[in-house]
Amino acid sequence: MDTSSEAPSDAPSADPKQWRTIPNLLSFARLLVTPLLGWLILKHHTNIAAGLFGAMAVSDYLDGYIARRTNTVTDLGTTLDPVSDRVLAIVAGISMMFAHILPLALGIPVLLRDLVLSGAFLFLARRGFGKPKVRRVGKTATFALLFAMPALVLGHGLRPFGLVVFCIGGVLYYVAGYRYWQDVQNFLKHERRPFGA
Repeated sequence: MDTSSEAPSDAPSADPKQWRTIPNLLSFARLLVTPLLGWLILKHHTNIAAGLFGAMAVSDYLDGYIARRTNTVTDLGTTLDPVSDRVLAIVAGISMMFAHILPLALGIPVLLRDLVLSGAFLFLARRGFGKPKVRRVGKTATFALLFAMPALVLGHGLRPFGLVVFCIGGVLYYVAGYRYWQDVQNFLKHERRPFGA
């Protein structure tokens, strides 16, 4: 969930320990539906898979919007939302590569970036690194990738467009990865949580 925008001051205050909020339930729903999406892609049910992609993208937007508007941002939500995005990108990417929809030369670098960063953050969490800072470039990269994937799944005339957008998203993905690496270097040098834009 993008929590960079402040919620209105008159909005109800959320209990950080309360997980049963609408935004969190939407994120949970995306996680639960992701394996179904992977199966649909593998079975080449392209129209249904693309429609499900669209519904999941709408839910991704809505959980952040609702959380900000109702001041129901929770610690769980700020972790669950990016995790659900990562799981969706990984499962969809692997499924599309196995289904010969996404070229290996494009899919593998994106997958490796996710796996390396996820492993690094899990390791650093034991040293008190905390949650990675959500960056606009990272959210933009994820949006581009998840926007390109349905176009690639549908194929035909949309395939060239999907490939171009996926490449743009992949480049931004590595730009975001470099910014995260700077955060890690800063943390290891000063043993504090990362700051910066």
